[in-house]
Amino acid sequence: MLNAAIELLRSEPDASIEDVADAAGVSRATVYRHFRSRVELVEAARERARRSTDANEQDALRPPGELAGGPTPLDVADVLNKVPPHLLGEQIVAEAQRLTGVSSVALYLVDIDGSRLWRLAGPANFPESLEAPLAVGPEISRESVELLRRVLAEELPGTVMAPMFLRGRALGVLLAVGTGEAPLVALARQAAASLALASDYTDVIDQTRRRKETSAAAEIQQNLLPPRIARIAGGVLAGNVLPSYEIGGDWFDYIENRDGAWLGIADSRGTGTTAASLSAIALGAFRAKRKISPDLAAVAAAIHETLVELDVEGAFVNVVLARWHGPSSRLSWITCGHQAPLLISPDGELEQLSDPDHEGLGLGVADREFAVSHRRLQPGERLLLLSDGALDRRTSGGGTIGLDGIRGAVARARDMSAPSTVRAIEDAIHDASSEPLEDDATVVVFAPSTRV
Repeated sequence: MLNAAIELLRSEPDASIEDVADAAGVSRATVYRHFRSRVELVEAARERARRSTDANEQDALRPPGELAGGPTPLDVADVLNKVPPHLLGEQIVAEAQRLTGVSSVALYLVDIDGSRLWRLAGPANFPESLEAPLAVGPEISRESVELLRRVLAEELPGTVMAPMFLRGRALGVLLAVGTGEAPLVALARQAAASLALASDYTDVIDQTRRRKETSAAAEIQQNLLPPRIARIAGGVLAGNVLPSYEIGGDWFDYIENRDGAWLGIADSRGTGTTAASLSAIALGAFRAKRKISPDLAAVAAAIHETLVELDVEGAFVNVVLARWHGPSSRLSWITCGHQAPLLISPDGELEQLSDPDHEGLGLGVADREFAVSHRRLQPGERLLLLSDGALDRRTSGGGTIGLDGIRGAVARARDMSAPSTVRAIEDAIHDASSEPLEDDATVVVFAPSTRV
């Protein structure tokens, strides 16, 4: 009776005692012998459901499609407990087929280059891959979703698209034929959260996002990077590291705490696994110290001291460390042996922020002091952080992109959003030459919210 009540109440919250009795195949009197009222029955059913959910170690893994039931799509905790993570894509497609009543449903993820969508699950009559306009790494911004709709309308005019949104960016899309978008919207959001969590338990999701073998250094780098697009208090941040499959000495990072949002960009000495190792250690020091100290100078000192303790000859890391305070629109930062932060004005001009000249972390005496600079960002301004690899990217004409090339890229962005600005600069870096990048190129843009 309890199992029948659980299943029935999922789809019909107002079901009566008589409805439960019919579903269980017993008489109304039999139900009343065990439960004095409908309230008591509902509470007992809820307790049974809670116990079942909590007993994770006893949950049997099930094939895709067996979790369907009721109008509420894909409970994240339930699906991660009961579906093998490598089959999560198939489970999401099966749930979409159940909700829509159609069989033509496919799930696509963005590759780490941000260039194409690749089919993770769904029938083979859907293309293996599709163009992903203006993605930043493996994520699509809200501003780019409408453009993606137009691209899909031309390539697959019979489909509808539901973006898999998670905290302001889409990890991929659900496509379907013969149904409307509305039944897929809630499922797509649950699917995004499920995929983000499941990626810690299987390589299948990353395998879909990668089109060739990743070097060991680049694999370390990819696992260090945070989501490429994020909403933080007072604005939107976007960033990425190019190329995706080689090198591995750069990183960017951010986190939002009570004292504001921390930003960081780093470029380690050299390339390959040595640079990736230095990056990982520097990032570890950055994350560890900021958890216990709100002081930017103390965080810079902690990274420096950690690198000095390594006692690796010539090891250093160039960084910009910053903190953004949304309520006051105040940016605080330290530059150490790196390209200083740039401001993009509302009309697209670049201004290099002036600050004290600190050499790279890991160089000099162990007990160094660091001066913090401050600036209030004005409406319409965007913060731009670049690694040397972006500015020093060689062009086919023999020069480098430099600030003039970055300025031209910013002017070509579709809009003033952070993701569009990052993608425009990425495109300029790729288009500068047919030769592969000689060094990592990291681009981070923060666009404060427009105030009216």
